Amino acid sequence: IDEYRPGDMIFVDPEVPACHGDDVIALMHDTGETTFKRLIEDGTQRYLKALNPNWPEPYIKINGNCSIIGTVIFSGKPRRYKIKA
Repeated sequence: IDEYRPGDMIFVDPEVPACHGDDVIALMHDTGETTFKRLIEDGTQRYLKALNPNWPEPYIKINGNCSIIGTVIFSGKPRRYKIKA
């Protein structure tokens, strides 16, 4: 079962430290882009795992190339998110 569906919203908290298995937002230092991935900790190594199984680069080793800027603390579908005209 997919954890995230089209239309889902996520709440991200920059104050919550990320732990193994958490979904995170990371800032990539080389491009300045942000990415939404899962944090994997394997002993002393840390990786960002793509949530999309078809993503061409499924793992990114964390080696000073990025900063985790927030941890996902909630996801779900809003009951209503369009503003009435």
